[in-house]
Amino acid sequence: MKNKSEAFNNYKSMKKSAKNWDIHCAYQLHPNALIGEHRVEEFQTLQLSYTKREGGFMHNAISPKDTFSVAIILQCASKACFDVHKLYKGKVLFFDDDKAYNFMSESSIEVGIISISKLKYPQLCEYLSHYLGFFIDDKEEILSSIFQKTKNKEQDILFTLTNFVKKYSPRTSKITKGESIALSIRDEVYQHMDGEISISAFAKKYNVHSQTLQNSFKSLFGFTPKLFLRLLKLNLVHYELENTDPKTATVSNIARKWGFTHMGRFSNYYSKLFLEKPSTTLKKVIPNVNGIESKCVVRQEEI
Repeated sequence: MKNKSEAFNNYKSMKKSAKNWDIHCAYQLHPNALIGEHRVEEFQTLQLSYTKREGGFMHNAISPKDTFSVAIILQCASKACFDVHKLYKGKVLFFDDDKAYNFMSESSIEVGIISISKLKYPQLCEYLSHYLGFFIDDKEEILSSIFQKTKNKEQDILFTLTNFVKKYSPRTSKITKGESIALSIRDEVYQHMDGEISISAFAKKYNVHSQTLQNSFKSLFGFTPKLFLRLLKLNLVHYELENTDPKTATVSNIARKWGFTHMGRFSNYYSKLFLEKPSTTLKKVIPNVNGIESKCVVRQEEI
């Protein structure tokens, strides 16, 4: 067994410290979003991962290759979502390596994850696959206690997990119609972001009142839809400033391309989020350090 504990304060170190995890398309929603810690225990057939994040982030995560994962929310300070689930302390989620899952937290959060080898435990993973899309409440802190121990034995972890899932019935997360629409909008803008996106356009598209969207976004993400979209666009500006030749590009042209028309307000928003002026970012020319890969910035149109 190997133990590894590593702190991080940027996307590059976060991705490196999250051993065996595929984390991509990272959006910074608060200045301290990429501050945290990973701790990993590696066994022959499973892996324990502990993650503490300061919050204000959104990214896609994929379980380690050929594994099935069970995540336990150890602490959750505010609004957070994983896929279609609203998160809170004690919630247990099930997911595998077949697809990427959107993970977002407004504030600090601690998560423990048990990742089991599909090759070594095919029957157990097949059994757990029936829990995909469902959750269980760890009211008695049965699984949570695993991450409080300084030393764990592989068979004890598997025994505890197996008994836990057999003891409790899986449940589906209850969300309102407005929250379901908010999740659809989140997924849509994740793959298609351009300067013309607006809340009124989404309200019309989904035939829902704008106030419903306001309430739904705040209940799920802790942000109004207007602020949420603005933060995502600021990240795309940040990405482009970092990956553009300052000799051929200007801050104003890139900002306008993503829908920012008032340069004074834009500069203020940007500086508060990234703790530097946009012109400073442009001069750095450090390629792709904030994690928004080119495949995550697919868009159908630009202005």
